Formats: sequence, C-alpha cells, structure tokens
Amino acid sequence: MKLIYKYKLIIILILGLISSISTTKAFLDAQNLSFDFHFSPTKLVAEGINHYQYILDGKHDHGPDDKLMYDQNGNYAQGLFIILIPFTWLGWEDAKLVWSIINIALALIIPLVLCKKFKLDNFKTFLVLSIFLSSTIFRIHIGYGQHTLILLIFLILPFLNKKIFSIALSGIVYFKYNIGYGLFLYFLSLKRFKYIFLSSFPLIFGWLSYCYITNTNLLTNILEPLRVIMYWNSEANHFPVTVFNLINYLKINSLITLAIPILVNFYFILKIKNIEDDLKKLSLLCLSILCFTPHQLHDYVLLIPLLVYSLKHYQYLISLINLILIFYFFYFLRLLSFIFNFQPWDFPYGYLGYMNNLILISIFILNVFLINNNKKIKIF
Repeated sequence: MKLIYKYKLIIILILGLISSISTTKAFLDAQNLSFDFHFSPTKLVAEGINHYQYILDGKHDHGPDDKLMYDQNGNYAQGLFIILIPFTWLGWEDAKLVWSIINIALALIIPLVLCKKFKLDNFKTFLVLSIFLSSTIFRIHIGYGQHTLILLIFLILPFLNKKIFSIALSGIVYFKYNIGYGLFLYFLSLKRFKYIFLSSFPLIFGWLSYCYITNTNLLTNILEPLRVIMYWNSEANHFPVTVFNLINYLKINSLITLAIPILVNFYFILKIKNIEDDLKKLSLLCLSILCFTPHQLHDYVLLIPLLVYSLKHYQYLISLINLILIFYFFYFLRLLSFIFNFQPWDFPYGYLGYMNNLILISIFILNVFLINNNKKIKIF
C-alpha cells in the first residue's frame, strides 16, 4: 500500500510540473497571439458599426485601413459580440491578459465540475486536469484566445441540472453554430420543445441587442451571420474538412450537402438520448459534434467529458479505445507535426483532415454500437 502511495506521489509531482509548464507557455502565448479572440469585431459593434456588413462589403481585406485584426472573421451569432463588449473597455493588451486568465480559469473549472458531479476520486480528478492542461489542444486554445471553453460550460449545463435557468443559459452555446447545433438536436430528440424555446432566449436577446446598438434592421440582420459564414466558405480551403466534404464531388445543392451530416448526427443522437448515464450521454454528444461538422483543433476541448468518463470507467475496453483517441488528438498530432514539418492549423485540412475525421466517426460509432448492445468488456 505504501508503494502505491509512493508511485502516486511521483506521478502527481511529474504531471503537476508538466502541467504547470504547459499552462505557463499557454499564458505567455496568449499575450503574444490571441489571434482568434474576437476583440476587433466586438470593438466595431461597441462603436455602433455592423461588423457583418463591414465584412460583406469586403472591408476586411488585411489592408492598412482594415479595422479587423488577423483572421477575426466575425462568423459567430450576434450574442457573442454582445457579451464580449466589456473587453473593449480595455486596451488590446489588457483585454488579452484578462481573457487568457478567464480561459485558464475555465480550463480548471470545467474538469473539476464534471469530476465532482460524476464522482471521480481525487487522484482521477488530478489525472483529468493534468492530461488536459499538458495537452497541445489546451495550449492552442489559450494561446489563440479561443471561445470554445466558455461555450462548453453552457453546453454541459443541462447535464448538471435541469432547472429552467440552466436550460435558458445553455442556449449561449448556440452562438457558435458548429457546436450549438448539437444541443439543439439533443433537445429536439427528447421532444422537449419547452427546452428549445427557453434556450432560444440568448440568441434572441443577442440579436435584438446587436440591432439596437448598431442601428441595423432586424430582418436584415437575422441572416447576416450565416451570410458571413457563406462568404468565408467561398474561399478555397478556408474551413476544415470532414468526410462529408466528399459529397461536394457529386455536385449536389450546397444546402443538401450541409443537411446530410446534420441528419446523420441527429440519427445517432436519437440512438444515445435514452442512455441513463448522463456523463456518457454528454461525452457522446460532444464527440458527435466533433464528428459531423468542421472544427479546428481548439474545439477538441470538447473531448474533456469523454476523458472524464473514460478515466472513471478505465476498466472497460471502450474506455481504453477512447483514451487512445484522446491522447492522439491531445498529444500525438503535435508529435506528427514535428516529424513531418506540419503546423497545428494544418491538421484539419487535406488528407490528414479526412483521416482525423474518419477516426473520430469510427470511434463514435463504436461507442454507440457497444452501448446499444449492452457490451461492457473488462480489460482488468
């Protein structure tokens, strides 16, 4: 017994050191980068300028007069820019600093909340935290100033409690369409139309507020976020690939191309909706979101619930398979980048993008198959 405690202490010290170094690097990267922190479009909104129209007018051209920084392309729902307005009261440097601190705090809070809710012991909780905090995905997310962690909090709310306020707040995840659609499909699969209604409040509030601040026509503005997405989608290789991009070779209508993966995902969500284990259900919902819509690497923070579930049920074969998947995205992709001279932002594109998406879908289907057949295969 003493030997076990000794090994655990060694593991804690080593992983704690690695996690601290990783977190420090992520924080410093954020002060130099934060490319994806949508400060500049939010600043336009705070000044009463419709940033969607600014982009659609072709003014985001990276020229000397461009008011938008980097690739802050504004392709989110109106509400995100409303909740980010307080950051525009700071300068760019101070805003980056505060945002990175908030993001790191969220990176601690989310795993801790999930581990406590679903009753992981202290050592497994530490493993969840250290695996995530030492990952490439974490450093990219913090360094680039991304928003997925704050949206993940609202995605998991209905799985933590089902109070009206929590359901209403969960709709904040709709601000990012390629993630929020999964929660919408989940509520739809449950036929909880009350949940859909309540969760739509943040979208409506964001839309109304945006139009008021920018003096934009309500009907004109309602489709502008989607128009901006299509505007950027017209650029070659702008969005990450999924296996469903192959449908494009059939020359079908673009709306059908978009609908097919969403319908496939809805089919699988119908399969998993009745799982009694809320942690497993949340894990598979997050995994399905990653499978069926395009994502950059920073969105793979959505694997946190699956990490929690797999460490909690480490004795099962499917958990071991899930952990291999998680380690592949959290660590091995970065190793491949060193070996084959890639950059992290190259992974969602080309043949490697197709391969990564196929791996995700295969593991997701395997999870669903084992659940539906009640197969629990112990490896210890």
